[in-house]
Amino acid sequence: MKRILIAGNIDDKMIQITPTYLRAIRLAGALPAVSFVESEAEAQLHADAYDALLLPGGDDLPSAYFGQPPHAACTYDSPMRDLSDRLLFEAFHKAGKRILGICRGCQIANVFLGGTLHQHLPDAFSPVLWHKDHIEGRHAITIEPDTLLASFFGAGEAFVTSSHHQAIDTLGAGLSIAAKAPDGVIEAVEGKNMLLLQWHPERMDDQIPAIFAWFTA
Repeated sequence: MKRILIAGNIDDKMIQITPTYLRAIRLAGALPAVSFVESEAEAQLHADAYDALLLPGGDDLPSAYFGQPPHAACTYDSPMRDLSDRLLFEAFHKAGKRILGICRGCQIANVFLGGTLHQHLPDAFSPVLWHKDHIEGRHAITIEPDTLLASFFGAGEAFVTSSHHQAIDTLGAGLSIAAKAPDGVIEAVEGKNMLLLQWHPERMDDQIPAIFAWFTA
């Protein structure tokens, strides 16, 4: 049975994770665990012990990570989480193990690979689809042909559940666009052993089988 590490939402009081991530991994037949690290050595031990890394959703990454001033619309996570996520990402990426980034996880993986973000979508797109309104509903995306996503769901229109006000601007090294929303917002990118999704597939029972089967394979 594959062992999947979920990067925990950590601050100085507790570690948290939304149960939907655990459920999706279990449905794919793998064993989930939640942890965080504080050093490169700890991150390497986790990369040795687990088969893949899931970077989940959460608050915004500080804009200093991609060379921009803070934005009034942003709510930042704790420095402990930012450090842990970066160290785990680097260790698993270096080890060549699969990484699935969801929402915030999509954004920070892109930044850790040298990319940037749109800090607040209404500032960058006009008109813009207000993506935060769709965590219980769905909005359209277009999946690019000849992508990993297209091998799951086919190229063309699909519908996803999302909740975010930021998204990828410039791509990180080794990444390519796999899907966009009708307003032009990048909704998915792919890289070697890496799938980064702006939406929440763990909340979509029709997407869990394909995405999480690939992730835990």
